[in-house]
Amino acid sequence: MIIANPAKKEISIPLQPMTSAVSSNLYPVEETAAVDLVTVNSRNKGTNDFIVQVFGQTSLFDVQVKEILSISTSHSVDKSLRNLSCEAFIHNDTVFISSPFVGANAVLLNWADGEFQSCITHLIELAEEKTGCSALIISIDRRNYKDSISTILRAFMYLGFEMVDPSIYGQEPGYVFVGYEL
Repeated sequence: MIIANPAKKEISIPLQPMTSAVSSNLYPVEETAAVDLVTVNSRNKGTNDFIVQVFGQTSLFDVQVKEILSISTSHSVDKSLRNLSCEAFIHNDTVFISSPFVGANAVLLNWADGEFQSCITHLIELAEEKTGCSALIISIDRRNYKDSISTILRAFMYLGFEMVDPSIYGQEPGYVFVGYEL
């Protein structure tokens, strides 16, 4: 019995946009690119300082960190625009970000399907591209999420985050850290 291999030829088929007799206004697609603004500011120590709030005044971070990143991003998902802003700092190849889900963005139950995932994925990409660090830590203030802390933690864990043991960084008891390897 003789089995022959068929001769395979590589062919390329040029793709061209399809034209249609239907008006393109029937299905408008509104895509807005995300707008990111990352600014580096010298740190103003005081009561509203992100590091002092999360770690206290006697922490190693309070002494070593001199600059704070202010991050503002606008991200559109399904015709809705979310403006997220947070503070961050970099220490030992790790980006520490304050939770961007405060104020109007605090209630995840009011978000559209996939919106939280899209926003967090965008923040991960932003941290990878802008900092080159190997880890991302998001600090979550329990006081902002009294009734929904378990929902928020589950949402982060669904996206691949892990809860960080408080003994590792020594944050204040009112804060929960979730970490992600970049």
